[in-house]
Amino acid sequence: MFARERKESILIYMRQHKKASIKELIEEFHVTGATIRTDLRELESEGLLIRTHGGAILNQETVERENLLALRKEIYYDEKRRIARKAMDFVEEGDIILVDSGTTMVEFASGLTSFNNLKVVTNDLTIALGLQKTATLDVILIGGNVRNRFECTIGSFGIDFLKRIYVDKVFMSPNSLSISKGMTSPYEETAAMKRAMMQTSGKRYVLCDSSKIGKKNFCKFADLNEFTCLITDDGIRSKDAEAIKKQGLDIVIAEAG
Repeated sequence: MFARERKESILIYMRQHKKASIKELIEEFHVTGATIRTDLRELESEGLLIRTHGGAILNQETVERENLLALRKEIYYDEKRRIARKAMDFVEEGDIILVDSGTTMVEFASGLTSFNNLKVVTNDLTIALGLQKTATLDVILIGGNVRNRFECTIGSFGIDFLKRIYVDKVFMSPNSLSISKGMTSPYEETAAMKRAMMQTSGKRYVLCDSSKIGKKNFCKFADLNEFTCLITDDGIRSKDAEAIKKQGLDIVIAEAG
């Protein structure tokens, strides 16, 4: 068993038992105490476990956060799917497009496999791995530091690369869309990557389900009027839609049905 596989198995074991001693894990995985201690140290550095004297316990805060994220994905799946399909109207054969990371963007990217001639630039590992299976697509993965558990790259290496390219269209998704503060993200490194992405094209499309509208996070990366249009679902409140349009951002609604 490779180290990564073993650590994933340890995490599964911890999810089931909530805690474990080093002795238990040695017997379960048939490795040395030194190996288990290394695995626990690395899992703790990722925020997944908390080491204790002679063992470890599951980091419940991280587990609860992941459970909430999974629940949110499930609740808003239909809206994301409709938004992704509607965004396909703005993609044309022969385009060079840049695709942001995130659950909505993964759904959007899944529709790109129907095209016969596209070049797709992305920092999302899931998107890149999915699209590379389609022979008619040319996929470029932006390099950099891999953000643990978010399956995307960030950092100065990727930002420097983005400064040297031009694409036809950019498709992005914010963590939150504030009427007064603009597009925001919880993390400065993520916001910096998104700002760099925006500079690669004058045609910028933002895919954002209505649950994110009217909220804000720590780091702003764009004003609303810097985008060509907002593609959202029919759950958007009329007063929010009016306020967004007043700032110069067109809105395209992905209707249900």
